[in-house]
Amino acid sequence: MNWTHFLLWVSGIYCLYYLVNILLDVAGGKQPGSLKLATNELTFSENIVPHEAEHLLENDQGKSAAKAAPEVIASGGVLLKDVFSLARKEVIVYTRQVSF
Repeated sequence: MNWTHFLLWVSGIYCLYYLVNILLDVAGGKQPGSLKLATNELTFSENIVPHEAEHLLENDQGKSAAKAAPEVIASGGVLLKDVFSLARKEVIVYTRQVSF
């Protein structure tokens, strides 16, 4: 068996497989009750009240004035250019190459 015969057999098996699937779908038909149950409509049971976006922004601006301190406090991080100057001063020791 050479590659041509092998590819013909494989494509023939695939064609037969898909033909059987198509025939089974056609022969099965559609169930009459399934069309009535399938809808593309979303429903929610709870009441949802929309809010105006401008009203929400006014409330957030009043809260942000009270938060003057930053929420994240640095834990000793340094800038990349400061890393090299600290390494020259031998304050820190780095063992791996720095990749950009």
